[in-house]
Amino acid sequence: MCIRDRFEALDSAISRGRFDEESVLGTLRHIIQHRPRFKILLAGSHTLEEFRRWSSYLINVQVVQIGYLHTAETLQLIERPVKDFALRYEPDASQRIIALTRGHPFLVQLLCAEVVALKNTQEPTLRRLARLEDVEDALPEALTSGDMFFADIARNQIDARGLALLRHLASLREGTVADRAVLLQQEPDLDEVLRLLMQRDLIESVDGGYRFQVELIRRWFVQEQA
Repeated sequence: MCIRDRFEALDSAISRGRFDEESVLGTLRHIIQHRPRFKILLAGSHTLEEFRRWSSYLINVQVVQIGYLHTAETLQLIERPVKDFALRYEPDASQRIIALTRGHPFLVQLLCAEVVALKNTQEPTLRRLARLEDVEDALPEALTSGDMFFADIARNQIDARGLALLRHLASLREGTVADRAVLLQQEPDLDEVLRLLMQRDLIESVDGGYRFQVELIRRWFVQEQA
């Protein structure tokens, strides 16, 4: 049996006094230690190191980081999500989805779902083949339908300094690398902010500068500022 929850939400509820810490975390520890047939999965974007109060309760947990899909896996999710999938993709369309999502499992599915929805509105003769322009046309709806995912990044995963830095990076063109010296002028405590954003897999270091890891997330921040 698998129990799945976000430990950020649990931690917030405990901090606000909605749940008793010993009752909740002690129960999880008891299940982990004494109920081998049960498996507890706590999913979230934060690390256990950020929740020190959990350390004595979850000393036996195993941390599994879920990253991006490899290119072949991403192509399979795009082009063959189920057996006998009727929609075909032009190579440029598939590659554009990879470029926009970097193989992020949720974002690939989010964008592909909007591509399928878009194709279903077209003439029957056009519905079976997804082209590059279909991917671009589906982008705005994907940003809207995935708003809760993107908004969680801005509201719950980063602080005000990180948000300001992401908004600055979002204002640049796709793929643009922001020079470290320029960023340092805007944020004196740059290293700490960068560390958090990279820990969240939001930005990456490239040639001495920094940029968004995932273009689709950058697009949402562009839209959010509009």
